[in-house]
Amino acid sequence: MKALEYVANECPRLKVLDVSSYNPSINAIIPKYICKWKIFDILRVARFYVDEILPQIRLHCNNFICLSAAYNYFQGDDAAFLVASLPELKYLDLHGGFIEKEDVVKILKGCKQLVHLDIRECGFL
Repeated sequence: MKALEYVANECPRLKVLDVSSYNPSINAIIPKYICKWKIFDILRVARFYVDEILPQIRLHCNNFICLSAAYNYFQGDDAAFLVASLPELKYLDLHGGFIEKEDVVKILKGCKQLVHLDIRECGFL
């Protein structure tokens, strides 16, 4: 966590953050630091809570284009929340997770600039 805090404070021009190894402590503090990265455009996380990270990205990261969130479980309004928060998203990687087929359709209809959607090995509910 100290490394992420250091990066947040010393690298305001950070464009890519890859924490694809699941670490709940790090994932819990990412929303706190997103506001410091104004040109941040790519996030790779193993698991995350949609309602904590996406609003911060929407608010602070105008160039954000790529979310890799493998092995996540999208449920309830998560897909609608993703579309509302990141309608300009171009690349979305959800491989290995669980998502309802209707939510895939919501994402495809809502993220009109999407050019890549990875749903390999997803369990469909």
